[in-house]
Order: sequence, then structure tokens, then C-alpha cells
Amino acid sequence: MIAKKWVEPGTLYVVGTPIGNQSDWTFRALDVLAEVDRVLAEDTRETRQVFHAHDIHTPLVSLHEHNWRQRLPDIRRWLEAGEALALVSDRGMPAVSDPGQEVVDYCRTEGFPVSVVPGPSAVVTAFAASGFPHPFIFWGFLPRQGRARDTRLEEIRQSPYTQILYEAPHRLADTVDELARHLGDDYPVFIGREMTKRFEEFWRGTLGALRQRSEWRGEWVIVLGPKPPETTRAGEIDWSLLAARVRAQQESGMAINEAIKRVAGEAGVTKRELYRYIHQTD
Repeated sequence: MIAKKWVEPGTLYVVGTPIGNQSDWTFRALDVLAEVDRVLAEDTRETRQVFHAHDIHTPLVSLHEHNWRQRLPDIRRWLEAGEALALVSDRGMPAVSDPGQEVVDYCRTEGFPVSVVPGPSAVVTAFAASGFPHPFIFWGFLPRQGRARDTRLEEIRQSPYTQILYEAPHRLADTVDELARHLGDDYPVFIGREMTKRFEEFWRGTLGALRQRSEWRGEWVIVLGPKPPETTRAGEIDWSLLAARVRAQQESGMAINEAIKRVAGEAGVTKRELYRYIHQTD
């Protein structure tokens, strides 16, 4: 038996893959994929092309949103037999908006070891490029219709944080239009297209300006900036919302003075005014 350097028997390896640029493969990811006994792939055709390019000959097993439940008994049997398995998605980190989450949850629940080989993530890439502050909420894909979609849009409207979501290209224009109707044309937004590829495109502005876009080719990530300060009917700033944003920054590890400075700058108010409100309400 050939000794294996990178994997342990009976373990599931969650392996990150490039989100566009094939130069973003890590040495460890390729080594793990070459050493495991099987690779669970969202699209075996795409993964097979990668294997061909890197001279990897590990058997591939399809695992996607339509068959992951049927695969669970096989996964259990393979792990109990001491096989090392790898889980990959088409792009990015498995378990983020794909069926990998259910597989990882199953393995954790059943007591099988799970190890992560980190790699690129469209969520983190878009957030880092946006310039919007943390913390952020990642929603994945919006529900397509009905009450679930309405509920999610209301949750987005109420949140004071940076928010990130995915949408399919053919639904993107309608989704942007719907977001603008719920959040307002002046709501801050950032979008990233074909990230890490040669012709990647980034754009930052408002939902109102984004609604005017007529071309939506490629894959996009939408990043909604922190909720702009709301005003009362008398035109006054909603200080309670700004205070909530300061608390959120503190919870993420930022010093209170720095949090007040950041939130005040984003809201167009003075640090002294915001500090006074927070001090009076604490």
C-alpha cells in the first residue's frame, strides 16, 4: 500500500476550488484530491477537466442538489470502510449555497471526522472588494417566489449590516429592480462579475443607478452596503439605528471610538452627536 501524506482514513475533506482563475488552486488541495479514495463532485465533467490538467486519477462520484440524499448511505459505507473522501463544488468552497452543507452536517452528526482544505470564496472575495464594513450577512440565493421571497426581502430591508447574495444571470435584472423597490433607489450596492478572471468587473453605486444597466452577462455577486440612516417624518436622523450599527461593530471586535467614527462618517453626522446619543441611552 502506498503511504499517504495528506489524508487520514475515514475522513471527509472539504476542498475549496478556484472561483474562476485556475491559477488559484493550492498545492495542498491538489495533493488531497490526488490521495483520497474518492471525490464527491457537484459536476463530474468540470472536475474531470481539472483532474486531466493536473494528472489526477482519483475516482469521481456525482453529488448534487438532486441526489445528495441518495448518496448518504454510500458515504457512510465508504467512511466506515476507512476510505478518505473529498467534497468539491464547481467553484469556491463547498457547503456555501450548495448541497455540501447537508453532507458535512451528516458526517458531523454521525461522528465522522471532517477536515477543510480552504480555498477561494466568492462571498469573501466580493466583500473584500466592496469596501463596505463588517459584520456582514450572507443570504445565498433568494427564494424564487412567494411568501418565502417576500419574507427574505423584508429581512434584508430591516438589517443594518452589509449583506451579500447570489443571483442567476437570467434573474438578476428583476432581482435588482425588486431590491430597489424594497430598499430605495439610493441604497448603496456593489456588484462583482467574473471575479478573479481576466475580464473581472467591479461596480459600486446605488440600486437606482444599477437598475439602468441593460447587460447582465456572466455570474454576479451582489453586496448591499449597510442600511443608510433613516429619517423621521420631521427629517431627523434615526439615531437608534446608528447606535445599533456601532454596537454591531463593537461585537465584531472594533473599539467603540473607532466604531463611532466609522458609523458617523458613513451617516454624515458628527462623532460628538453620535457619542452623545449613545452615552445618553446606555
